[in-house]
Amino acid sequence: MSTSLERWMVSRSRAQLAATVACGLLAQAMLVVHALCLARLLAQAMEGASLHPWLAIGLAALVLRGVLVWLEEWWAQQVGMRTRAVLRERLLARLMRLGPAWAEARPTGELQATLFAAVDAVQVHASRHVPSLLGAVLGCALALGALAWVDAGCALLLAVFVLGQPLLDRLWLRRHMPGASGVMAALAAFGAQLLDSLRGMETLWAFGASARWRMRLAEQAARLRAESMHTLRATLLRTGLTRFVGLAGMASVLGWGSWQLGQSRLDAASLLAVLLLSREAFRPLERLEKAFHAAWAARDGLHAIDALLHAPLPVPEPQRPGPAPADGRISLSGVCFAHDQGQEPGRPEVLRGLDLDIADGEWVALVGPSGVGKSTLLSLLWRAADPRRGMVCLGGRDLRELSLAQLRSRVALVAQDTLLFSGSLEDNLRMASPQACLRDIEAVLRDVQLADLVDSLPQGLQTEVGEFGAHLSGGQRQRLALARALLRRAPVLLLDEPTSSADPRTEQALLQVLRPLRGRRTLVMAAHRLETAREADRIVVLENGRVAEQGTHDDLLRRGGRYARLWAASQAKRTTEEAA
Repeated sequence: MSTSLERWMVSRSRAQLAATVACGLLAQAMLVVHALCLARLLAQAMEGASLHPWLAIGLAALVLRGVLVWLEEWWAQQVGMRTRAVLRERLLARLMRLGPAWAEARPTGELQATLFAAVDAVQVHASRHVPSLLGAVLGCALALGALAWVDAGCALLLAVFVLGQPLLDRLWLRRHMPGASGVMAALAAFGAQLLDSLRGMETLWAFGASARWRMRLAEQAARLRAESMHTLRATLLRTGLTRFVGLAGMASVLGWGSWQLGQSRLDAASLLAVLLLSREAFRPLERLEKAFHAAWAARDGLHAIDALLHAPLPVPEPQRPGPAPADGRISLSGVCFAHDQGQEPGRPEVLRGLDLDIADGEWVALVGPSGVGKSTLLSLLWRAADPRRGMVCLGGRDLRELSLAQLRSRVALVAQDTLLFSGSLEDNLRMASPQACLRDIEAVLRDVQLADLVDSLPQGLQTEVGEFGAHLSGGQRQRLALARALLRRAPVLLLDEPTSSADPRTEQALLQVLRPLRGRRTLVMAAHRLETAREADRIVVLENGRVAEQGTHDDLLRRGGRYARLWAASQAKRTTEEAA
């Protein structure tokens, strides 16, 4: 397991863990007292003496043990809930810092398994296994000490089995358990497959692939079951082995004590005490064995959590951020970039020595075939990643010299895939500017032509948008995302193919929103449709990772170059679609 992460968990709940261990140890002490009381009761009964004092002490020990067990459970729950809350907070903070590019490169099911199943397993490990581990050491020592007070020989004999059981257990684990560690990976794979099924149910139905996909799900479920059963078999065999050692120890002590009884070296009451105390010496180890299942489930979870917490940051914060840029000028000089460049240095570059200057307040459209690097260039402008070589500047400042908070306040993004969160219209808008007043919100809604729609809704801005904005049309979601970006009042607005899935009416509505921003904000738009790009002050054609040509729509058509060919192809396609 990750020792550093375990130390961190212990440090976050040191007081609660100490209280849990203390209550457990005192509860174990009450069992020892109860065992001694039973032995004394037998002796008193054989002698015909009064039973009341020892009976009262034994009953008091039982009642007190019940209270201590309740307190131990309460403190253990506190440890677990605190561990889960703090760990999830830390994981989410790290995930937000790693950014969308890092998250999109990993299976969603794997991240979900880390954030939920792994954290839950680690929570049980922290609240059960860690206290049981400490309690086993102290509890066994307490029981052996009490047994030594009754008979030192029996205590020494039992100590051999008490110490031998965890040693044998460790040897067993080292030999048999490494192969039983795939449950978390199988769970992540099954979760990813199930999530894809839920998201793509419409596609599966449309292509008649439901039966085939169900078989794939069944295969993943079978793999998860096989891994779980493998782990279960290994743990059950381990349980049988440790229980055998415990019973052998108790039988050996009972045999030795019986021989001493026959030699008149031990009386019947003491033999009963030896038998009861030998049972209590193994009770902490049995509790530790039960907690082992939580520890084993947490092993893979700890590795996954540790990997997420120590994943290298794709865009590190500067140690000493400089002042914020004064304007929205953008400059890219000799920029080279390849996807997953940190993990696979040999991958081909998407951008290859790209140079581009954009004036403050200029509207620039990036065009070119799919995969040419339009969205990649935008991702560099809001620093989702850093270039392999070259420099990206905003307002004359290298983006790597700016804190991420400074950059986010200067750059707003409308992504290609519009994402709205569950909540109200106002909740989604205030995500960009929590302090925005109602007047500002109403103004941006008018700008994007959503004011009439909001006014017509019974709940107005408090209307729920549904999961991923399901209660809104595609055009309404796109305009709401644009309103959210405008509300941020950033001097630079990035639009990643905002009309790629829009109908002509929605496209014209979005262009009508963007036209008044000309000269007021720097607009950089990756354009899928050339009809949208012609509205820009300047069109930049990308090809082979570089700027192939640039200019206005009319200038580029007159040149008869790459843009003119793209325009002719788009017009021919449009004519064909209209004819159809």
